[in-house]
Amino acid sequence: MSVKTEPIRIMNTPSSTQAIEHCDVAVIGGGPGGAALATFLARAGHRCIIFERDKFPRYHIGESLIPHTFGIFGRLGLLPLLRASAFPVKHSVRFVSHNGKESTPFYFSETIPGDRARTWQVERSQFDQMMLNHARQNGVGVCERTGIDKVIFDGPRAVGVQTVAADGTRAEVRAKVVVDASGRACVIGNQLGLRSPLPELRKASAWGYFQGAKRLPGIDAGETTMFLIPGGGWFWFIPLPDDIVSVGIVADPEYVFSESDDMEAAFTRETARCAPLADRLSAATRIGPVRGSRHLAYLNRQTCGEGWVMIGDARAFLDPIYSSGLYLALGSAELAAQCIDDSLKHNDPSAARLGAFEPALWKGVDVVRRLIHAFYDPNFSFPKFAERFPEHRAALIDCLIGDVIKDLSAFTAALEEMTPPPPPLGSNLSASPVPQLVAV
Repeated sequence: MSVKTEPIRIMNTPSSTQAIEHCDVAVIGGGPGGAALATFLARAGHRCIIFERDKFPRYHIGESLIPHTFGIFGRLGLLPLLRASAFPVKHSVRFVSHNGKESTPFYFSETIPGDRARTWQVERSQFDQMMLNHARQNGVGVCERTGIDKVIFDGPRAVGVQTVAADGTRAEVRAKVVVDASGRACVIGNQLGLRSPLPELRKASAWGYFQGAKRLPGIDAGETTMFLIPGGGWFWFIPLPDDIVSVGIVADPEYVFSESDDMEAAFTRETARCAPLADRLSAATRIGPVRGSRHLAYLNRQTCGEGWVMIGDARAFLDPIYSSGLYLALGSAELAAQCIDDSLKHNDPSAARLGAFEPALWKGVDVVRRLIHAFYDPNFSFPKFAERFPEHRAALIDCLIGDVIKDLSAFTAALEEMTPPPPPLGSNLSASPVPQLVAV
């Protein structure tokens, strides 16, 4: 099919359309990372267009925020909307062992004063719609139901995107910088063959939603509870609005699918086996389908280049254990926006300038990865760590709230005394493809 010669049109209000052939920044994906980055850049005076293949609101997993997003929401101007929302307030994280023994909750207020010590459990269709609407209100152009057929390159440099509309027609939009915020779709990573699985974090997941589950009283009603199961796996229990909870299992694929290759059967079996979780769900009714992914973790071997950069899940996904996905999407969006702003002001879309934020971010990601590795070590537990190293309990809570882009060398040294560190990130990557997230 030939490419359309007329410009693509964007619609930001029901009665207002605008034709575009070029922009400063083309953002692939309208999720929280893409919306935040485009908002920051539009405020800096740059013309940003988001291309989103779906029509919002749409379903998405990843509902638990961590407190270190508070500052980002403040800078975006979203705190009034979050405070006025029906999203449950989250003050803590609790671990429950496979025999039902509960840890003392890790309250964020132990290290954070005041209002910043809380965050929210968000229903993603509402939350993502709120962020995309906020981007529109800040001058960002949004093209929904518009996917990206490919990123256009002139030699090694990205110079735009070829869009594909819902009816299959295509058009070209030129851009000074292309940002991949497409999440697990990994548009640039798949186009350039950069995406690889992480064999040391080989986990599968299945999840569903329940109405009428037991919740804890008072300040603990909105906490994230993590139920550990034999063999190194775990369940999440995340309260959402309308008396709904999100429940999901993460474990080795061989464990999850040990008796059946059917995702719903595996999820139903394992929720019944986890006694403390089953008690919470004893009077609850599951609503909607069971969804899941047989392969969670992946990493792109290159995350920025001439005229392009990846953020959020389009860069990498490690594990949902610490609810770091949304924070890394928003944090990388803000840091990348600063570098893109600098690049545009200097007319220098080089990989070095666009990716100047990467070293500090990857250092923080490595701390998170070390915590993930420790969690799956059967000889390690956070309560035991906090008991042995009480002077590092505050640093542990900092990691659980996402405050990892700083010097945590003393903490990681203590961590190594209880569990050996994983191999360097990306040291054993292959070029084999990573299966996409699927709904069953």
